[in-house]
Formats: sequence, C-alpha cells, structure tokens
Amino acid sequence: MRVQTRIICVLSVLTVCGLTLGGGPTVTAQQPTVQSPTPEGYVPRGTRPGKGLAPGLKVTDLGKSARTYRVNLTKGDEILSGLTEFAEKYHIKNGHFTALGAINKGLFGWTDVERGIGQKKIELNQEAEIVSLMGSISVNAQGQSNVHAHGTVALSDGTVKGGHWWEAHVSIIAEVFVTEEEGAPEPAK
Repeated sequence: MRVQTRIICVLSVLTVCGLTLGGGPTVTAQQPTVQSPTPEGYVPRGTRPGKGLAPGLKVTDLGKSARTYRVNLTKGDEILSGLTEFAEKYHIKNGHFTALGAINKGLFGWTDVERGIGQKKIELNQEAEIVSLMGSISVNAQGQSNVHAHGTVALSDGTVKGGHWWEAHVSIIAEVFVTEEEGAPEPAK
C-alpha cells in the first residue's frame, strides 16, 4: 500500500511538472488568464511601443571592435575639460562614456525648446554625488573633439539637479569609463 501511494505521488508530481514516464511533455488545455482591468492613470502590463513612429531613425554601424579607457580625475579637475583633453590626446573620434564620483561646483543647462533662446542655467555650488553621467565623444567638421554630456547629481537631502553638463568640478574623485568604437568605413568617393 505504501509503495503504491508513493508511485501515485511521483506520477502526480511528474504530471504537474509537464513530464510523463514516456519522457515527453504532457498536453493539457491552457486556461486563459483573466487580467483585471487597468486602473486609470496606469499603463497596462505588456504594453509595447508603437512601430513606425520614428521616421527620422538613422543607423550607423560602428564596427566590431572597441577599446575602453578608465579616466581618473581628482579634486579640482573640471570633468568636461579633462574629457576633451583626453579625446584629443588619444584621438577619440567616436565614443561614449559613463561616470561616477562627486562634484562641488557645476553648471548644467536645460533647453528651452519652445522659446528657442538657448539653455537655461542650472548652477550648483554645493557637494553632490554623481548619480548619472553619460555622453558621447565625436569630432566636429573642423576636426575638434566634441564632448556632449547629460547627467544628474544627488544633493545631501536626496533631491537631484541635472541636465546638459557644461561644467563640473570634482570635489573628491571622479571615474569616467570611455568606450571608443571603431568607426564605420568612410564611404567610397
């Protein structure tokens, strides 16, 4: 009686797990899951972005190889100036970066698209930790290195400031990880 009960239990477990003694999966009718209605102000689960909504999309093959650098900056260094010097010295023509660290002075910008008058200044004159700093390194038409950065910093009360970065002075240390992509081959002329 005990052996028979154990066999029935094992068979039940195998069936629940989708297995049979023959080794193949069991076929069971799939019950449709009833999803409760999404409350107002929420996005339903499983929502996917619409297709065909990016007519200006362009893709550039950046090649197969890449090199990554760690750029260390210390107290008093200005991050964007340092990245520009790094890009010029190492001939970085196409790259992206992320960073972490702390700053105590900075100038960020917020683009006023509607008024088209440039960027509103957001000044920082206190200790702050870099929460997010990312950007790109490219070369302009005159062959000059161009560092473009956006990011946020956390203040001591947990609030954040950020935007386009124009200036950021390191208070303790900053580490920037730069990945240089192999440029796509130049088109034949």
